[in-house]
Amino acid sequence: MKTIWQTGLYILAVTVLAVPAMADGGDRIAVIGATARSGRVIIAQALDAGHAVVGLARSPHKLDIDDPKLTLFKGDVRDRASLEAALSGDEVVICMVGYPAPKDPTQQIGEVDLYTVMAENLISAMKSKGNRRLIIASSTGVEHRVDPAATEPAGPTMSDAWRFNARHLYHDMAEMERMVEASGLEFVILRPGFMVDDPARGDLKFTTEGTTPKQRTITYADFASFTLQQTTGENYLGKAVGIYSDTIMDPAAEMKKFQERMRESAR
Repeated sequence: MKTIWQTGLYILAVTVLAVPAMADGGDRIAVIGATARSGRVIIAQALDAGHAVVGLARSPHKLDIDDPKLTLFKGDVRDRASLEAALSGDEVVICMVGYPAPKDPTQQIGEVDLYTVMAENLISAMKSKGNRRLIIASSTGVEHRVDPAATEPAGPTMSDAWRFNARHLYHDMAEMERMVEASGLEFVILRPGFMVDDPARGDLKFTTEGTTPKQRTITYADFASFTLQQTTGENYLGKAVGIYSDTIMDPAAEMKKFQERMRESAR
């Protein structure tokens, strides 16, 4: 399989990944968020496992994965019709939609409606087509979010500043979680820690108590593997799962990596 990785950190797109039933009777899968880094790794792992993949994205060419089992289509999470057109009704749906990161991480993010609009369209499309299970990415930031009415950070650290600057984003994400919980669908809400491009470490830890530690890193590879396990798993159904490790994030190092990615994207 040929894979060329996009340098941008977050790209809003929709992918649908249709996987034939596995030999043990597992379900078909639909993944939303093709060009997000997490979506790319999920797709790569699915293709490596021999699954057929149908992708839907605003800019399908940006996926840059060449595989005979992959078929790409153009669509958008704000367009319910494109979601319905991609679903046949028997897939487990995996949603990896992410908000575009600001070029300046010290910049405040204004009002956000991406997650709630996406949830409304996706839940409606799934019910219309008959899909039952939704696995959706949220963030540990929901657990540690700042009141949208706040006027200043709660503390002096870079982490405090980010939670303040992203307070509207995490508020919209929390509303999305409530919509999923009230949807009547089978669901697993994923709250991953900060994800890095390191090789799989096999060190994931989990909590369903809303007590996910701050500033812990996990790898995209480990997260993708766990996400795909939830297509047939029962342990976390109806729960929000905090996903972390014992590896503590180095904010300065990650800021440097972020700035390098932004410069490369600009080029």
